[in-house]
Amino acid sequence: MNKAYKFDQTLKSKTNLASDLNTIGMALIKKAILFDSQNDYIQALGYFNKSLSLAQEAKDIKRAIIILNNIGSANSHLKSYSEALKYFNRALQQADEIGDRNSLGMIYNNIGIVYANIGNYEESTRFYEKAINLALGIKGGDVLWEAYLEKANSLRNQKKNEEALVDYANSIRVIEEIRSNLVQEELKATYLGSGKRMDAYQNVIDLLSTIGIEQSDKAYELRAFNYLEKAKARAFLDSLEVSEVSVSQGVDIKLANQEKDIMREVSQLYTKLLLPSLGAEEKAIISAQIKDFEEKQDALKREIRTTSPAYANLKYPEVITYDEAMDSLVDKDTTFFAYSLGKERSYVFVLSENGLKIFVAPARKTLQQQVAEYRKVISDKDNHDFSLGHVLFKELVLPGLDKNTKKIIFVPDDILNLLPFETLISDAGTTRWLVQDHPIAYVPSLSSLRELNRRKASSRMRPHKDLLAFGDPFYGANEDNRRNPSPDIFQDFYSNSSINFFRLKYSGLEIQKIGAAFKPSRTDTFQRREATEDRLKAEPLTDYRIIHFATHGLIDDKKPARSSIILSLDQNPGEDGFLQMREIFNLRMNADLVTLSACQTGLGQFIRGEGIEGLSRAFFYAGASSVLLSLWAVNDEATYQLMERFYRHLVGSETPAIALRRAKLEMIDSGVLSHPYYWAGFIVNGKSDTVIFPGALKRWIILVSSLCAGIMILVALRNLNRRRT
Repeated sequence: MNKAYKFDQTLKSKTNLASDLNTIGMALIKKAILFDSQNDYIQALGYFNKSLSLAQEAKDIKRAIIILNNIGSANSHLKSYSEALKYFNRALQQADEIGDRNSLGMIYNNIGIVYANIGNYEESTRFYEKAINLALGIKGGDVLWEAYLEKANSLRNQKKNEEALVDYANSIRVIEEIRSNLVQEELKATYLGSGKRMDAYQNVIDLLSTIGIEQSDKAYELRAFNYLEKAKARAFLDSLEVSEVSVSQGVDIKLANQEKDIMREVSQLYTKLLLPSLGAEEKAIISAQIKDFEEKQDALKREIRTTSPAYANLKYPEVITYDEAMDSLVDKDTTFFAYSLGKERSYVFVLSENGLKIFVAPARKTLQQQVAEYRKVISDKDNHDFSLGHVLFKELVLPGLDKNTKKIIFVPDDILNLLPFETLISDAGTTRWLVQDHPIAYVPSLSSLRELNRRKASSRMRPHKDLLAFGDPFYGANEDNRRNPSPDIFQDFYSNSSINFFRLKYSGLEIQKIGAAFKPSRTDTFQRREATEDRLKAEPLTDYRIIHFATHGLIDDKKPARSSIILSLDQNPGEDGFLQMREIFNLRMNADLVTLSACQTGLGQFIRGEGIEGLSRAFFYAGASSVLLSLWAVNDEATYQLMERFYRHLVGSETPAIALRRAKLEMIDSGVLSHPYYWAGFIVNGKSDTVIFPGALKRWIILVSSLCAGIMILVALRNLNRRRT
């Protein structure tokens, strides 16, 4: 925007300059909110004041109203409430004079917030009601949901809890209506997760949970659970339904071919970026071309969605109810821990065969600090002070455990998406890890687990091969330069641009060991120059139970579509070797498990309420039932050993969750690899309770069945003989 401002200065357009300065001010406000920075609010005011002068000189009244409102908001954040009201009232007067009803509703809301902040809740409620009445008249949803939310907050502060619950519900209803009209799942995710929209869900969860706990009233707690599921991974839930749509049905062939052409162009440009002779200017040109093609692809994707009957007729799944969760997901061995992190306090929802239990946990900010610190401890092999692990155990798990708890499935929220719960210390002063007490798995939400179960149950395809594995890819001249890495190929392009393509020494051995666990006729493995993106896309992926990648991963938390599994880089003009998230969405598989044996494959863009938008979500979309992924940069040799152990147990008729636990326990007992740095980075997400290879189990069942049948025959013969005599 500063570049735009300098450019507009040459055009001498006061309207454009006012717009630029206002946008810079808004960016500073968002930055101030994110980092709680008073200085950014003050800087924003400087930009807004300059912007206002230019708008007034240009007699741009509508823009002046917006800027006056922004100045009021900045002062409100700075707690200069009288100054804020002065600017809001000026904006209100001008908006009233020109009949700008959209701005009026927004300003009424902001005035209400000021009165709420100074404790005048009755006056704040009056202004919220003005905003609601106006928004209802003009169908202004963006004003309406916020007015309902702020009114509910004000009513709660007046101890009018039942009235507050009604307006929280109204706010969420409007948010859901707006969200339902958005076409793409990624837009739905960012809509729900940005601004204050998630506050509506978290505030109603907080109020219902508080009432339920204080009054020991299960009805309120069950309502809180239902809102919790409404707030969890909604875009991911929708995407599971979208993934079932056959893009070949009802999609314009011309549009589908255009998308393929764009993907081909992007691949060719990535291949050019890898040329060692490429200069900085050429690199900048190619990067700009890639961004241009990405925008074209996004636009094309929207067009396909809006014109295709297959998408138009979609009915997205409803969130799971408490009764449905108890009937279809909870059994005597499984306990679910689902989290809702809030500004003042957090809540943990525990579902077991005993029903629902809710307990209070620390506020979001406290947990963010604790988890960030503990991640440093467990990912540093030289650190052995795990006392914070016991603190987190007491805060997040212990109150929900009982003597019948066996397997635990965690539904994380916020920073907890980055915490391997296996590493929590269950016994103070020891290194008794939680994984030593329980098998552990993760899901984005209970609703998404239900849909993964349904999808697997309804699938008519039965894979007739066991394993497809890619490892030890060939990275050309780059792979031997670990000590002297090549210049940063993706500088200013990826959010994580420090990428080195050194060879992973043990990934080839990992593929060999894993492949040896299966019958050769049911296994396909590709290494070095054969481990290409072309090879992967040429394979009938629906034929395989397991798809395994032992390679480098590339994560972009700003532009998740660029996140990649890096296969062989062979200068092939057709494919670039980067299996990007946007390409994974177009794959079709029926795998019980996808293993991402690479660094940080569990990371990506964090979206509030949605969780981590990254590679694992793309593989679920493509048809995987569960994904094994990593939470940090894993050790190459330790990973190979973990994977070898994991697959040995998996082939021995264990579920992914139990096989991973057994592998971790063996490493803990090994002494050399006992530090969580070596074993805790990998977690399993999704439907992790399936015995993928039930051979040994089937033989045991057949043996027991045969014995039972033999006993029944003997009993029947004895009875028959008795009757004959």
